[in-house]
Amino acid sequence: MGGWTGIALALRSPADDRMASRLPTSLHPLAGRPVAWHVLRAISGARPPPRRILYCTADRAELPGLADIPADVVSVPPHGDWWAAVASRLGPDEDGPFLLVDAAAVALRASLDALIAREPGHALRSAQGEPLAVWIADRRILEQCAAGGLEALADACETVPPADPEEAFVVRDRASLARASAVIQQRLISRLMEGGVTFLKPETVLVDVDVTIGPDTVIYPGVVLEGGTTIGSETVIGPGCRIIDSQVGNGVELKGWNYLSGVKIRNRAVLEPYVRRGFD
Repeated sequence: MGGWTGIALALRSPADDRMASRLPTSLHPLAGRPVAWHVLRAISGARPPPRRILYCTADRAELPGLADIPADVVSVPPHGDWWAAVASRLGPDEDGPFLLVDAAAVALRASLDALIAREPGHALRSAQGEPLAVWIADRRILEQCAAGGLEALADACETVPPADPEEAFVVRDRASLARASAVIQQRLISRLMEGGVTFLKPETVLVDVDVTIGPDTVIYPGVVLEGGTTIGSETVIGPGCRIIDSQVGNGVELKGWNYLSGVKIRNRAVLEPYVRRGFD
């Protein structure tokens, strides 16, 4: 079997980070999906693509959204041997190379492509020196260094600079989560703008991963679009609107500060300011 195997490591407990939360960092919501989902999507979108993706976690909570990413979950007991758990899932012909990524290194994208374009034996680190990803082929090194986690594996490799320094950080606290949100929002909004959507002040808008918007629609400042919301073409979403899991048709005008939740707005409808539809 050719190709490479991607492994996202979510082995930290809530006490290991500075989130002041009962949730592990890898499960915190970010643009409508958990942090680790974004990492798995980046691995699955790398070029050349992986032959297999494993999500290695010590948390018993289910990771939402895995249905649209071909990743297998590898459960590891707390403080257990994660590499033994991973190795037990590998076939005899899956010798590597392996891309191991911290499941909270949520912004990595171009840097992963650049990393796997190199010969194995290289690692990415943040500006603070924290390991983000390791590209390695030697299973003996994995077996010897696995107990030390990603840090020990990165120490066994040569550190290379990221393709994009803005990607080279890991979420460990609320400030870095906000930084990750800004990066993901910029990417989502850029993709929508490439599809013909106008954002009058994009830095003030929040959009979830599953939101779709038709061409020639105009989005005013302060809009929040959540869940599986769909918005048609040639529609105007006025300032301060919040729309959750709703369908807004073509040629609609929301004049501003409207709240919609789980509703359908017909084509060419006009909603006056402050009109609310759906449930709080």
